[in-house]
Amino acid sequence: MEIACPKCDWHPSASSRWSCTCGHAWNTFDTAGRCPACQHVWRETQCLACARFSPHADWYRDLPPVNVEEIFEREPAVERAQLSGSARRTISTRSNASPVWRARPSR
Repeated sequence: MEIACPKCDWHPSASSRWSCTCGHAWNTFDTAGRCPACQHVWRETQCLACARFSPHADWYRDLPPVNVEEIFEREPAVERAQLSGSARRTISTRSNASPVWRARPSR
């Protein structure tokens, strides 16, 4: 399976790390965007090369289409969390959609 940023075509390595709002750092592609510490599933992933956000599912190439909204409808609501280190919460809203929570890269 090929994994690459949909915006700049950067390919993450096995040592690439992202941080969750819970403070845990891990390679988000090892778990398909689910934090192994708190089980939150990230809808968007920030590229470590170009710093732009893209839907997490769009990073996976060679996969059949996935109904991402159906997957997230089954996820429990995210409570407000204390942020530590480089983990920060960014919220963007779309009309008729819930906020999108994003993980910033671990540095």
